[in-house]
Amino acid sequence: MARTAQQECFGDAFLLAVAGVAGCAVSLRRPDDDSIDWTLSCKLSRRPKIDVQMKTWTGVDGSSDPVRYPLKRKNYDGLILTDVLVPRILVLVIIPQDIGGWMVSSVEQLVLRRCGYWVSLAGQPQSDNETSVTVSVPRANVLTAGALQELMRRINEGGAIWKSQSRTPPHSAR
Repeated sequence: MARTAQQECFGDAFLLAVAGVAGCAVSLRRPDDDSIDWTLSCKLSRRPKIDVQMKTWTGVDGSSDPVRYPLKRKNYDGLILTDVLVPRILVLVIIPQDIGGWMVSSVEQLVLRRCGYWVSLAGQPQSDNETSVTVSVPRANVLTAGALQELMRRINEGGAIWKSQSRTPPHSAR
């Protein structure tokens, strides 16, 4: 299996684990022709949903805040939309360079390394870049079961998840 496919599988497993603990159902979106890999849903009163574009990356040492990630222009264009029925987020799972460091398991625990972060790019400006746009992913936005439940609660109450986060403009890209 190609390393990129391994990274994709690992990122998906991370998202499935967090969603499962949060009590969210997950639906795989195929084909991914609208920059959406997964749809998460929750059994709250209004049945909120979140569309997710998943990315898994080894490109940082774990110290920069925010994480600066070069997102393909196609994905950026799909994630900046504001007039959609289901909010969209980018989930970026950062993993070690060495595949052997991605996971540790024993009879007592399963540890997935390192961390997943989320960001809503809704409302960001259009970009003139042709191939990618470097986006800022705040390290404060750790994707945990509690964070996912809070996002679902906000959507259920009719709030936009992107209006409450800081608006760091995208950086120029390649």
